[in-house]
Amino acid sequence: MAGPAIDPETGEFLQPGLCPVNEYTGMRECPPTTEKDCLLVEKVFDQCFKEDIIVRQFPIPTGPGAACHNVDLSRVNRVVCTVLSAECEVVDVSPPVTDNIRIITVRQDVELQIELFDDSISLCTFTETINDFFNQVPLYVPPPGVMFGPAGGPFVFCEVVNSTCFCSPETVPPGDPVTQVICTVKICKVVEVTAFVKLLVPLYGYCIPRPCEAAPQQIEIECPPVDSLFPPQQEIEDP
Repeated sequence: MAGPAIDPETGEFLQPGLCPVNEYTGMRECPPTTEKDCLLVEKVFDQCFKEDIIVRQFPIPTGPGAACHNVDLSRVNRVVCTVLSAECEVVDVSPPVTDNIRIITVRQDVELQIELFDDSISLCTFTETINDFFNQVPLYVPPPGVMFGPAGGPFVFCEVVNSTCFCSPETVPPGDPVTQVICTVKICKVVEVTAFVKLLVPLYGYCIPRPCEAAPQQIEIECPPVDSLFPPQQEIEDP
């Protein structure tokens, strides 16, 4: 059984990070491993990233009780857009096309906050959602493992890692009210296929945590504040 991860040459505990540089070769060299072990891990079988650009036209809500009711929309000359939330969901995994390559269909769910301005004056703010944008990517998806069955995977995930949006008012004749805004949303997402496997790996031993460092000290104060506790004494001049 593996013990603590100790460098056999120096006797020091090994810590995660870059291997030391050999002073003779100038190359990074790791110490020799101590044994091999079989670990149950979640392996990434395939993954890809994709940027989507979604363009939508939204009507400005002006009905009774709506966010922009009774707002003079002829003053709108600037629109600010903020992504409140952005998620993607795997909605379908096709049968194998060839050699376990399957078509992954994902759907975008985006919530936007749109604010209308007259120069620097905010006129009104409303929210819109996009949940009808789909796209597809081919990825390698292995069949369910014999060892673990469906509980061991494969699992297909989609995660939005970055997003932004910008909007502009529709072009209308001078003096006419703006009734629509045109928004462009950019989404960067990662689609990933994983499954649990038993992996044979070389080992150094068990990780030993390093000692915790002391927290930075706060600003020192005078305790007790002698000078402020007592009234000043009368100064006596020398004769």
